[in-house]
Amino acid sequence: KGQGYALCKRILSEYGDTHVYLCSRDVQRGREAKESLLTDIGCDIHPDRIDVLQLDVTSDVSVQDAMNTVRLNLGPDDKLAGVVSNAGILWGYPLPELMEVCAVGVRRVLDAFVPLCQEEDGRVVVVTSGLGPLMHSYASEEHQTALKSEDCTWDDTISPLITKCISAYETTESSLEERIAAFDKISFPGGPFSDSAPDFHMYGLAKMFGDAYMLHVAKNYPNLRVTSVDPGLVYTDLILKMPRYAGKEIGDTTAQTPEEGVEATMRLLFDDEAGKGDGSGKLYAMKDGKLVFSDIDKMPQKQ
Repeated sequence: KGQGYALCKRILSEYGDTHVYLCSRDVQRGREAKESLLTDIGCDIHPDRIDVLQLDVTSDVSVQDAMNTVRLNLGPDDKLAGVVSNAGILWGYPLPELMEVCAVGVRRVLDAFVPLCQEEDGRVVVVTSGLGPLMHSYASEEHQTALKSEDCTWDDTISPLITKCISAYETTESSLEERIAAFDKISFPGGPFSDSAPDFHMYGLAKMFGDAYMLHVAKNYPNLRVTSVDPGLVYTDLILKMPRYAGKEIGDTTAQTPEEGVEATMRLLFDDEAGKGDGSGKLYAMKDGKLVFSDIDKMPQKQ
C-alpha cells in the first residue's frame, strides 16, 4: 500500500522488462495488491511479472523464508537488479517498535537480499526520512563520528547505541521531562522535537540508525549502489495518523501523491548515474525536480 504500491506500479508500467517481488506482511493483502496493480495498469502487464511474498521485517524467520523463495526462483544464474527496503511506521508507536521496523528491519532485509543482487551495479535503496539526519546532527560529536566511521558495524556500534536509546525510553515512561533528560544524558537529544513532537524524536532516531546501517553496507559492497532516500511528505496512512493531518484530504495538505513520492527511488533504481561511485552511501531527495544528495548527517534538500 502507499508508497510501496506506487513504486511497484511505476516500475511495472514504466519498464516493461521488469519483474517485481511484492512483499507484504499480510500475504492476502499482498495478493489483493497484485490484483489491483493488474487492474490499474491494464492489458499491458502479464500476471507472471509480479510475485507476492509474505515478509514481516520484524521476523528473522519471515525475512529468511522470503529470501530463500527469491533465491530459488532466481536459480543459479539470475540476480536481483535492485532491492528496496520500504517498511515503516511513524506516529504513536513506542521506540522499541520503531527500532524493530526502521532500524533492525532494515538490517534484516539488507543482510538477506543484498547478497542476491547483481554483483556489479546492483541497486539498494533504503526509504528513510529527513528526521534521520536531523537526529544525527543533534547527537554528540562522538556519536556522529562513530555512526559514520569506517569501523562502524552493527554489533559493535549501532546495536549498543540502540540498546542505550531503548533503555532511556523504557526507564522514563512516566514523565516526558525525565525522558528528555535521559536522552540528553546519552547524547541523543531531539532538539526542538524533544518536547514539541516527541514522536518525531523517537522516529528520527530509528531512521538515523537505519541510515547508518545503509552506509555500513555501502562500504562492504563497493560495486553496488547502496543509498537512502527521503521521499518528503507523502499522502499515505502514515501521515494521516498524525493529529495535524488526521481526516484531511490531500488537497488540504502540502503532501505529494505516493506516485510523486517515489520519484527519487525510481531514479536511484533506474538512472545511469544516480548513486554511482562516490554517490553510494549517501542520502538522496528530490529538490526542484532534481535528485540531490548529502551525507547521512545532513538533509540533502537543505544543502
